Amino acid sequence: MDHVPNAATPRTEERGIALILGLMFTMIVAGICLTGTTLLRSHIQKNRTSWASKSQALQVARSGLAEAHSWLRRQTSQPVTAFAPLLNTTSSPQVLDTIDPNIGLVREFRVTEKIFARYEVWKRWDTDPDSERRAWRQQFECEDVSSLRGAPASGTIWRLRSVGYIFEQFDPNVPFDQAPNKVIASQVASNEYRRLVLTLPGNAAINVGDGNSCHINTNGRIIGGSAAGIFYPAGTGTPTTGPNNAQRVTGTPRLATTNNYDDSYETVFGMSYEQLRAMATLVITDTNSIPSPMPEHGIVVIETNNTVSFDASRPLRGTALVIVKRNTTIQQGSNSDFNGMLYVDGNLTVRETSTIRGAVVCTGNVTVQGSGAGQYATIQYDGNVLNQLLGIIGNYAMANATLLPRTAH
Repeated sequence: MDHVPNAATPRTEERGIALILGLMFTMIVAGICLTGTTLLRSHIQKNRTSWASKSQALQVARSGLAEAHSWLRRQTSQPVTAFAPLLNTTSSPQVLDTIDPNIGLVREFRVTEKIFARYEVWKRWDTDPDSERRAWRQQFECEDVSSLRGAPASGTIWRLRSVGYIFEQFDPNVPFDQAPNKVIASQVASNEYRRLVLTLPGNAAINVGDGNSCHINTNGRIIGGSAAGIFYPAGTGTPTTGPNNAQRVTGTPRLATTNNYDDSYETVFGMSYEQLRAMATLVITDTNSIPSPMPEHGIVVIETNNTVSFDASRPLRGTALVIVKRNTTIQQGSNSDFNGMLYVDGNLTVRETSTIRGAVVCTGNVTVQGSGAGQYATIQYDGNVLNQLLGIIGNYAMANATLLPRTAH
């Protein structure tokens, strides 16, 4: 009987093929795993770099702008005419505006164990002896752009630029951007900061664009004190002050004129209406939303389609700068009591009982009238009120949305 081979026993050459296939399969799986790992690491690194450049470095640059803005506001001499943060560790108290006064305003701080952040706000220094640093400075230095923007005085408008960095620090004794340290990402942020100014057409309780259109009637009182009572353009007629004019309008002088009268927003506030509106504490487009009192030392812009009326339910009160782009009436019995500056781009009527301390500027007609039994409508010039208001609201404020030059298209 012939021997029949066992069918379950593989041949020698078949076992070799199985080994080769097994090795090939192992290599394919290993290649897929290695490729996946490489792609995952690349993706993680890409996300890390993107996050550092688009988020972390940007926020660091914004932080530099915020501190530079704060530095401008902190200076005792205003407006600031030179951006020059200081470092003096020997004075008492120490002056620690920056860690590198040769650059300008510079800060560094730790983010994680080896990751650090740094921002630089460069000052102007035309004679910087380091030519490479001077070339970099000229790209990013802060600028006084007051004259470029038509501002009335130097230091009124500053363009600030901040460069933010995220870097790995391996050696604290080496500059942040030199090996073995490594810059991961950087960003630039820029904005303009401007001071609000209050420049009356004339130093007076009432500034009106047409002398003939100003009427101070019975028990209307204009008190100029050391300033004029009413100021208006020469050749536009004389305000009506009635037979008892010496009591109705007082000041030094009572009435004053000029050939160069200018009550424009640019002259009075040092900026356009749109820029002033952007700086406002409140912009009101509905008369029902007008607050009483006004926000303390705020800037309130009222622009409505209807006449703005202050009455007993909503008197004009508080200390603020109020700009109204509409005819305005302070009604009888409102008991308004306001400190600050009222700028009316339209006609203004003030009735009893009411008091405005500070100054009024009106581009249209002005009527101030009280009634019998000592019911007065009073406008009184008060330089102290105006100076206090300017000292608070006149500080530097952001003028525009922050510009990001490296991300703008």
